[in-house]
Amino acid sequence: MGWWNIPDQKDAVIGDAVLDSIRHFLKELSHEYIEDLGRKPTLLELEYALSLAFKVNVDDEIASGMEELEIKQVVLKTAKRPKRFKPVPGDLFAFRYDEQRYGFGRLISKLGMGMIAEIYDYFSAQPIFDPNYADKWLISPVILNPYGLFECRSEGEWLIIDKTPNYVVSEKFNDVFFVTGTPGKLQGVRVDNSRFDISKEEALGHRMYTYYDDAHIKKLITDALKNK
Repeated sequence: MGWWNIPDQKDAVIGDAVLDSIRHFLKELSHEYIEDLGRKPTLLELEYALSLAFKVNVDDEIASGMEELEIKQVVLKTAKRPKRFKPVPGDLFAFRYDEQRYGFGRLISKLGMGMIAEIYDYFSAQPIFDPNYADKWLISPVILNPYGLFECRSEGEWLIIDKTPNYVVSEKFNDVFFVTGTPGKLQGVRVDNSRFDISKEEALGHRMYTYYDDAHIKKLITDALKNK
């Protein structure tokens, strides 16, 4: 199971299996209301249930530092969901790879065809990324259709999970380009959208200048995992 530090709390950690257990607990709680009352619990009911459960069950056998303490109340704070925004370079994203795992990547730059993305060699049961894996690609960079995947969400389950203000493209993309044109007149399209002439031999091993959909990305990942 992957573990990582809670933001701004270097001595506190959280893990995939922990979040997965909580998700199952919340789904079971909601199921009880639906099964018996025909509706989902309200926020007030959820807050009271959590407060009562924590007060009765959380002691020094469950959590450290509770020998002389008791939990009086669990308070849930709410806020309006942010408006839908357009994805931009530097955005970190998660996508549902299968029923058990999310994959992760980052949008790198805009091209006429879509947006270049790197896909990391990391999976998690929750859409929470471990930054320790940000330097390892599972597959070579691809072009995505950000409108279909992130704005319309017309295919798969793709979501932006973090922003990177003032993002600067890394030097590791200097040799990345995509192939377009016709035999005898091929061009490479760089990450900065510049173009240059290439030979048939130089085009080998580079992706075509076309975007990949949800199903195609998953196939690339599946093939890469088989060959690891």
